[in-house]
Amino acid sequence: MKKLFIFKLMIIAMSVTTLISCNDDDGDCYCAEQQDAARGTITNASPNSGSLDFFSDENKINSSALNYTDTFGYYNFYTGKRTFSVKNNAGDILAQTDIDLKNGDYFSVFAVNTFSNIELISYNDFVTYPKSNNAVVRFINLSSDSEAIDIKSAAKDFAAGLSFKEDTEFAEVSSGFYDFTFYKTGTGEVLFSQKDFELRPGRIYTIYTKGFVTPPSGSNDTFSTKTIVNF
Repeated sequence: MKKLFIFKLMIIAMSVTTLISCNDDDGDCYCAEQQDAARGTITNASPNSGSLDFFSDENKINSSALNYTDTFGYYNFYTGKRTFSVKNNAGDILAQTDIDLKNGDYFSVFAVNTFSNIELISYNDFVTYPKSNNAVVRFINLSSDSEAIDIKSAAKDFAAGLSFKEDTEFAEVSSGFYDFTFYKTGTGEVLFSQKDFELRPGRIYTIYTKGFVTPPSGSNDTFSTKTIVNF
């Protein structure tokens, strides 16, 4: 099958759609200029974190700070061992992680967990292009207090016991409209239902959970989902 490395990123939040493609160096934006490069996205999935800046080594990646659920990219990155970090407006390092990047890699970096326990985690975005009239989807559990979850549709069980920060494999499915239901593992409690979501032919999706099963005092950020259309 033809292999596909993802070149465009489209963020969907319910009915709002924004198209984001590979970023060039626009003054305050990281861009590796050499031919050998890896390409990655950055996402703020940390509730109550405020706006965040992402760095690769000492280089600031984003030109504008990322608010909660914002995703920017894909950016070009130098290959080799890179230290990714996230900082607040005061420039304090809040979390960091090392990633060994190879030429041609496509990946996503997320800031996750509550602000007091914020951390960075990365995922590989390499997938196989779907067959005609099919789509590809993966799920990531980024709801910090959800424990384990099951994800099902009428046609397919997508995940069983998916823990916080755990992702599924990319699954190729028939295109069309799906009702995704998110359950608390072992209890059958419905945490969230994503109704009439269209998986379009030839598209590749990442759906991640966010918010809280039990929101802290003063928060209305309940358990829900955010969708990234990777291609």
